[in-house]
Amino acid sequence: MRGWIPAVLGLALAACAGGGTAAETAQRAAPSATTTLEIFALSDFHGWLFPRTTRSNPRYFGGIANIAGFLTHRDGAELGRALILDNGDMWTGPVESTLLQGEPVVTAYNALGVSAANVANHEFDFGVETLRTRAAQARFPFLGANVVEKNTGAAPDYLTPFVVLDRNGVRVGVIGLCFVDTPATTKASNVEGLEFRPYAETLKTVVPKVRTAGAEVLVVLLHDTPVAAGAVVEALPADLRPDLVVAGQDHRRAQLQVAGTPVVNPGAFGASYARFEVSFDLARREVLGVSSEIIEVTGPVEAPTHPPVETLADIARDARRRTETLASEPLGDLGAPAPVGDFAQSTMGNLIVDAWLEAFPEEADLAIVNHGGIRQDLPAGPVTLGDITGVMPFENNIYLLELTGAEVMSQLAIDHPVVGGMTWTYRENATGREVIEARDRDGNLLVRETTYRVAVLDFMYTGGDGYEFAKLDNEPIDTGLSWREPVMRALRAAASEGRALVPDVARRAQEVSLGATSSE
Repeated sequence: MRGWIPAVLGLALAACAGGGTAAETAQRAAPSATTTLEIFALSDFHGWLFPRTTRSNPRYFGGIANIAGFLTHRDGAELGRALILDNGDMWTGPVESTLLQGEPVVTAYNALGVSAANVANHEFDFGVETLRTRAAQARFPFLGANVVEKNTGAAPDYLTPFVVLDRNGVRVGVIGLCFVDTPATTKASNVEGLEFRPYAETLKTVVPKVRTAGAEVLVVLLHDTPVAAGAVVEALPADLRPDLVVAGQDHRRAQLQVAGTPVVNPGAFGASYARFEVSFDLARREVLGVSSEIIEVTGPVEAPTHPPVETLADIARDARRRTETLASEPLGDLGAPAPVGDFAQSTMGNLIVDAWLEAFPEEADLAIVNHGGIRQDLPAGPVTLGDITGVMPFENNIYLLELTGAEVMSQLAIDHPVVGGMTWTYRENATGREVIEARDRDGNLLVRETTYRVAVLDFMYTGGDGYEFAKLDNEPIDTGLSWREPVMRALRAAASEGRALVPDVARRAQEVSLGATSSE
């Protein structure tokens, strides 16, 4: 293993050189008594056990067996002894992980030798009981220092605030901080009774405990963006600052230096990981410095850059085999690609909300889905249940609400809505997004005082992504229908007529200049 290399050569040479007293020899030797500690970190893996590939690019990106191959052959890490960490959002994603509710990811992490994992918002997607089951399955601790039970202030039984790991005589403290906005980014009922406390406030309480427990190197897994994580580091007194921070959440690779602390987002989907080198003085028992790099896990599909580890490949294949029968159920065909795009023009989003309106022709005039819930593009061609599960991995139902035109427009100003049954224009200004106007499918302006029937996700109704629907209609209709079901019905209906389903590619939100005004 390339890490954990004690710098003993200087000691040996000093001892052999002769001359001087023992104290002088020790004094000369002490400065070279250092070790280099390697720490590896993933974030936002999202269940990507298999590598991501495209038809137009003969390269692979990620895949659990390839990650293991890079760690083993590129970095010289010994799986089971290397210090490998995960910063959360481990399993909601492709069908193999989603249908099996994260079980194969934890199995793979056990085999990879993950030392500790932070818990983030998507760990709660299948409910607390599933999270508790996954924690019991793991051979490594699930961390979450800022997650407590509201009634008691105690940590939930499936989480621990921190862990101290011993590697070659150096004690490494690892603290986990769950995404503070988890209640707004997972189904509200899944986190009922839990409080997610501020990051800096939590660290001011926990870091002294970790130091008391003997930690000499301090690592913080903070599931938020590098900018947010950097602000936390700056807010801490110098003596409480960690030696390194692993960030995440926004899926963007980034490396920052904040007050001397590296803050690194490794990137998403296992397509890359972070590698830190910690230089540690064994004589003075202190960190001398930390460097970081982001390693992209990629290579030619036909000739992997580093040989994949077969034990991990077997775990991925077993997960696929177990989900194959259900996931391979054919639903129909798409007549054109359906990219996720952005909220203003999301062909995949259009397909979803249009299917909702088709499923509720008398009950819904408009439909709104959050862009962040749509996780993958779909190519043209055959579509299976597994494909739809990968695109729409979250367990949510459709709610029907009654809202005025003014209330609908107020919600369009929040987050990134994809709409059905209407189009709208907006402008961004210093205070946020201003909705200029919205029109129904016939081109008529939405009337501010008129009531419209609107389909949304239960996730959005309960405050997910900051939406405020619960304040606007306190008697929603829970249809009991999964948000995936109308999409599957639309595909099956088209197939029964011997045709492919062609999604609407139209742009449904248009940004306008600052001078534009409503034509209402």
